[in-house]
Amino acid sequence: MISHVNIALAGALTAICAWTDIKSMTIYNRHTYPAVVVGLIYSAVTAQYHHLYGALVIFVIYLFFFLSGKMGGGDLKLAVALSLFLGMEPVILGSLLAGFVLMAWGFASTWHKTGQIKSGVMVAFGKLPGGEAPYGAVLGPAAVLAGAFFQFG
Repeated sequence: MISHVNIALAGALTAICAWTDIKSMTIYNRHTYPAVVVGLIYSAVTAQYHHLYGALVIFVIYLFFFLSGKMGGGDLKLAVALSLFLGMEPVILGSLLAGFVLMAWGFASTWHKTGQIKSGVMVAFGKLPGGEAPYGAVLGPAAVLAGAFFQFG
């Protein structure tokens, strides 16, 4: 069960990281490292041990994407911090939602720039490079919304 405090902490982290990711395509360590430490302590003190396990699973999944060059280190650390507050399930759902949103964004922006639907489809499915996108700026809000849905829905 996710508490109101968990959602508030994840929401604050999300707001900060989304802003910096949109502004400079960077999620700073000065935001994620303290959040991970607070998340570890808070999960242990409140006996939310499943969040600790979930953070480990999220770390392994995101590490794969980081090492393959598909994602930045800030996204990895943000996902781990969010999983410490929200649990594994909202972060996985948020990751999927973020992927679909950015895929649609890549399609729409490429179609708009080129005027060709085929180019937009190729970018959306990863066949053509579409440029960098602020994944963390979409991941955070999607995971917090998923966490709120699990809590209140």
